[in-house]
Amino acid sequence: MASLNTILDRLAPSHRAVLQWFQTFEGQEVEWPKPLPDGTFIVNKAKGIHKPKGIDYAVSVRQSLNSPYADHEPIVESDRSWTYRYFQEQLDPAERDNQFTNRALVACMKDGVPVGVLRQVKPKPKPRYRVLGLAFVTDWRDGYFELKSPGFDSSEDRASAIDQLEQAAEVLTAFDPANLEDARRRIDASIVIRQGQPAFRKKLLDAYDRRCALTNCAVEAVLEAAHICGYMGPETNDVRNGLLLRADLHTLYDRMLIAIDPATHEVSIAPELRESEYASLEGRLLRLPKHPGQRPSPEALQIHWMHVRSIRERQS
Repeated sequence: MASLNTILDRLAPSHRAVLQWFQTFEGQEVEWPKPLPDGTFIVNKAKGIHKPKGIDYAVSVRQSLNSPYADHEPIVESDRSWTYRYFQEQLDPAERDNQFTNRALVACMKDGVPVGVLRQVKPKPKPRYRVLGLAFVTDWRDGYFELKSPGFDSSEDRASAIDQLEQAAEVLTAFDPANLEDARRRIDASIVIRQGQPAFRKKLLDAYDRRCALTNCAVEAVLEAAHICGYMGPETNDVRNGLLLRADLHTLYDRMLIAIDPATHEVSIAPELRESEYASLEGRLLRLPKHPGQRPSPEALQIHWMHVRSIRERQS
C-alpha cells in the first residue's frame, strides 16, 4: 500500500478537509458535525456510509444506536491501533454492489483511501457521537467491511500526513476579515480540544501541582493533559493514564519522539532530537505526583515505551 502521504496527494482539498476533521476530533465526543465552509457534509443523516457529490470515494462511516445492522465493537490493541467490522448498506451481502455507498467504500479499499469513523454513543433528542478517527478499509467478507486505524512507519510519516490534512483545511478556511469572530471561536475550541477533556486535565493539574511533569513550567495556559496510552473512551481518562506536559512536549510524546522508561522514570529522546534544544531532556527524571494513587501506571508507561522502542528499532 502507498504511504498515507502519497494517497492524500491525489485527493481533492474538500476530501482532505473532511479527513482532517476526523484527525482533529479523534477520540472526542461531539455533537452532529456541521458541514465544511464549502458546503461539503462530513457525515450523512440518511446513510451510514457517506459519499459526497463530486468525490469518488466514501469519506466517512457512521454507526447509529438504532442501526438495523450488526456492526461489531472496535477491537483496540496494546499499541492503540484498532480494528472495526462495519456492516455494508443492504442486509444481503450478495446485493452489496447495488448500493452506490458500498461501491464507494469498495473503491476506498481498492485504492487505499482512508475514511473517517463516527459512532453514536447517546440517543436523541441530544445525540452524541464518538470520533474514532481515520481508518483504512482492509477487507470485505460476508457483508462486513474491515476498518483498521492507520499504521505509520515513523513519527515523521504521521507528522507529514497530519500536515497535509491541515493544509487542505486551510484552503477551505481562508482568511476573511468579516469572519474574525468565527475564527476566534474555532481557535478557542481547538485549544480546548488539544489541552484535553476538562475534567481529565483538572485531575492532572491537581496531581502535578499545576506544573509540567518534565520541565516544572507553571504557565497553565500551555499545560496539556497527555494520555500515556491514548484516548479510547472515558475509561482512559484516568489520572494514572495521564501526564501533565507543556504543549510542545505533549506533541513530541504523542509523536513517539520522547518516552519515559517505566523502570527508572527517565526520559529517553529520539536520535533526531539529540542536536536540538530538547537534548537536555535525555535522562531527566519524571516528576511524580505526591499521592501514590495518582502516579503514572507502570503498565501504561510500558506500552508506550515498547511502542517507541519498536519504532526506533525499525529506523535503525
